[in-house]
Amino acid sequence: MYFLNLATTLLCASAAFAQSSTVIIDALKLALGDTNAFGLFLNLLEAIPPEDYAEFASLITGNLTFAMPQSAPNGTVSAVLGNPSTILPLLSYHLIRSPISNTSIANSPVHSIVPTALTDSSTVFLENNQSQSLVLTTESDGSIHVLNQPTDVILTPQDGFSILDVTYAWSSISELLVVPTTLSAALTSNNITTFANSAATAGIVNTLESLHGVTIFVPQDSAFSSVSSTLSHLNSSELASVLSGHVINGTFYSPQLTAGQTKANLAGQTLTTNGTTVSLAGGNTANILSSDVLLQNGVVHIIDSVLVLNSLKNSATGSLLARPWVVASFAISVGGYLFA
Repeated sequence: MYFLNLATTLLCASAAFAQSSTVIIDALKLALGDTNAFGLFLNLLEAIPPEDYAEFASLITGNLTFAMPQSAPNGTVSAVLGNPSTILPLLSYHLIRSPISNTSIANSPVHSIVPTALTDSSTVFLENNQSQSLVLTTESDGSIHVLNQPTDVILTPQDGFSILDVTYAWSSISELLVVPTTLSAALTSNNITTFANSAATAGIVNTLESLHGVTIFVPQDSAFSSVSSTLSHLNSSELASVLSGHVINGTFYSPQLTAGQTKANLAGQTLTTNGTTVSLAGGNTANILSSDVLLQNGVVHIIDSVLVLNSLKNSATGSLLARPWVVASFAISVGGYLFA
């Protein structure tokens, strides 16, 4: 009898929660239907599968800012609507768990990292169930820009609107946001090929993409030319060790890379950050050229030098041409000929 009563209670509670979720969703739809600026968000909201109502409704709480897209690239909305399971994560990424104003966002080149409501386990692979973030910066003209997007997305704070007598903030954004994905995709979108090819040769791409919470200092392509003689004699395991020296466990965005912060890299060495630089103990220092490239499982900061131990540089031997992969990754093509 106890278990029967318990089951009945749980079923009633579940039904009541489902009903309250529907009420919240319907109230949100009603509120959004009054303003043309909410049209695209509303279209996606109306297509959320009923089984996702409760989870989405649970996100509508606390200090929330709705990011309302005003447009989307051709074919994007139809593609999302054709795959309903992607709607909840996408809309969750447009719910910002922070107040946004014209004075609250850091001025470029400094970034503000703001959390969103996106924690979907099939989309976000950060540590400790951490939510995915947005990277914002205020340009010299006073406009707020959302970084890590295929196009230049501008965010403009607006007034609030009410849902069931609760007022929420909202901001218009010039285009529908794209949720961060894999390291490979981020490297491609940032035109980083040498690190990508080297990581593939070393066999560490899957490892880096499977980590839950990772920070990677990725050298720009031109950085590899100055260390080609050092890297040319390395086998794949040794190359993997060098590249792993650019990786630390945990997601550390640019505001956290403060002076004197030390972290162990995956090669067991020490990295020290100083705001705009990162140094390898027993090796060199690199400047951070571009920060906060978001991944589904961490963040990338692009640097101007390959981090290499001095002892490895001093012991470098062999010819560049001794390793075919080095030619592919580090040679410079001029007029159709390869030069080391």
